[in-house]
Amino acid sequence: MLGTSRPAHYTVLHDEIFRSPNAQTSDAADVAAANQLEKLTFEMCHLFGRATKAVSICPPAYYADILCTRARVYLSDMFEGSDTQSVTSATSSNLGTGPIDVHENLKDSMFYI
Repeated sequence: MLGTSRPAHYTVLHDEIFRSPNAQTSDAADVAAANQLEKLTFEMCHLFGRATKAVSICPPAYYADILCTRARVYLSDMFEGSDTQSVTSATSSNLGTGPIDVHENLKDSMFYI
């Protein structure tokens, strides 16, 4: 059974990896850098920690989504309340719940996966 492929569009804001800062810009260099980046992105899609097969979006994007979802759950007390409350009153009244305790062995790992 084959999965459904989904096209993705990535925008390179600043290329520090595939092009040296002193390199002359040419069409051939642009194509070579784009091919290297495309190959890297494809190969990273096979490295997602929750899957044994390739995923359709680059894993850093998946990890960021998982992390934001988990943070939203951890900080749900801060985000609950009326929409008319000001930000300062909402944050100052809800900060008394205390920080989330993470076990010492898990602090430097991606435990949220």
